[in-house]
Amino acid sequence: MRTLDPDLVLVEAFTDDKKIELHARKGTSEEACPYCGKKSRNVHSVYRNTISDLPVQEKLLTIILERRVFFCKNPECDHARFPETLPFTTRYGRRTIRLDEKIREIALNMSARSAKKVINKGIARISDDTILRILKKQVSCKH
Repeated sequence: MRTLDPDLVLVEAFTDDKKIELHARKGTSEEACPYCGKKSRNVHSVYRNTISDLPVQEKLLTIILERRVFFCKNPECDHARFPETLPFTTRYGRRTIRLDEKIREIALNMSARSAKKVINKGIARISDDTILRILKKQVSCKH
């Protein structure tokens, strides 16, 4: 987990024969507003974010993050609140960036349906439509 973000703190972990579930939060007390850069310690709310990651020892890995939303104290900033930034996923991401890269790597050389079969055998649970969205996102980022 430290390779994803050194500020993550493991709260608890659950494991069984097929999956690992890690509950985590950021260990920092303040966060910089991504819009204006001003730091804040004032927490507005906390929500849970479920993120899938690459498997570990052939077990599916899920990270349940307690993600805080902070008040921006800069009166000139257009945003009153902002969520904690996570370098390993997009703002609304349900997968880590490295999992998306692995899915993209597999799916580039076969059809989405074939890739779905390969990926669902132990890498992640994913639909062929999601695979196509991941591939499409890569193409749109290049243009």
